[in-house]
Amino acid sequence: MRLIALLRSKYKDSVAQAIDRADSDFRYAATNILTFDQPLTETISYQVTHNNSVALSIIVNIKQDMHGAHPVSLAHFWTFDKKSGEVISLNDLTEQSEKATGEIVAAARNNLKETIKQRQQPELDLNETITQETLSNFIITDGGNSIDWPIGQASLLPSAYGEMTIKVPIAAVAKYLQNPTARKLANIPKPPEPKPKPAPAAPPAANSGGKVIALTFDDGPGPYTAQLLDILDQHGAKATFFLIGSKVSAQADVLRRMHSRGHQLGNHSWSHPELPKLPVGQIAGEIDRTNDAIKQATSVTPTVMRPPYGAVNSAVLEQLRLRGMSSILWSVDTRDWADRNSDIVCSRAVAGAHPGAIILMHDIHQTSVNAVPCILSTLKQQGYSFVTVQGLLGNMAAGAGYP
Repeated sequence: MRLIALLRSKYKDSVAQAIDRADSDFRYAATNILTFDQPLTETISYQVTHNNSVALSIIVNIKQDMHGAHPVSLAHFWTFDKKSGEVISLNDLTEQSEKATGEIVAAARNNLKETIKQRQQPELDLNETITQETLSNFIITDGGNSIDWPIGQASLLPSAYGEMTIKVPIAAVAKYLQNPTARKLANIPKPPEPKPKPAPAAPPAANSGGKVIALTFDDGPGPYTAQLLDILDQHGAKATFFLIGSKVSAQADVLRRMHSRGHQLGNHSWSHPELPKLPVGQIAGEIDRTNDAIKQATSVTPTVMRPPYGAVNSAVLEQLRLRGMSSILWSVDTRDWADRNSDIVCSRAVAGAHPGAIILMHDIHQTSVNAVPCILSTLKQQGYSFVTVQGLLGNMAAGAGYP
């Protein structure tokens, strides 16, 4: 077969092996299992649904009539990288972003549910059937404007449901495909540019004369975070916590207390990597997994992120912009991670304090938490009050870095 010969040489045997396997099963059944007077038939056809300079999408339909109650209809499909010959998976399309992949899987389920409803067929639970794994292969159709998953009869769904095609318009999931891989494969519309709101001056606390400071704590929640919340309560101070996503679920009650007391919750990545060194998909995953964990614990989605180590570049800022978030660094570094001495930490914070300061600390160190009463008492005597980053900066532009 000319198709097999072409694809076997160029695309790593994926297509040829699928056809050979289906054909072998059919011939075995026809020869050794089924006995009919009428001839058994097998029809193999293919269609190229997308072909640009980067990728080729192809579907191979195999129909086998064995004169049983239901004919067999198989649909094999792939999107290939033309340069490498490798199959491009759904994870490749989303550049490993779990959030993006999950949203596309959800859109695929909804499309299939609607098709079943329109056909007036019984409703099915698709959570176990339509998954990231079963949707790994896909084809691009409609001139680069749709992602499709053909379903052969009696393959993923019961035979009575016949053949179906899951079709997700790319425009409907475009905001999850804002990455270089997807843009090369298909027509990915850019989301509308958010209109940045001018940042108003931070509202001064009562009788503060505008002397406000934002205390910020990284790397928690930790074993001393609950103690820190008690100290802040005692002094009537607000703070901002930049949280590690992988730690959130174990201390969800602490996060809920943070939120209920008026503190701000920020993103500090899932696993504390140096973000500029990661592929874009992994940057997105670090942000999204942490946002999702914080939202699950508190129903709040963070609008600010402190990139680990303060390492940020244009790729990181772009991922934040797409999510309506801002990057927050600091103007006073207490270096509490290096000097585990409460007196030194307090002295550095007080010495660096100035109106509008953002002070960096870590609530994972007991010595840092022990330094907070000294910092609060000393600076309150100097006329300072303590607000969240949001309270200090007001409305921040998405994708911008502060200070």
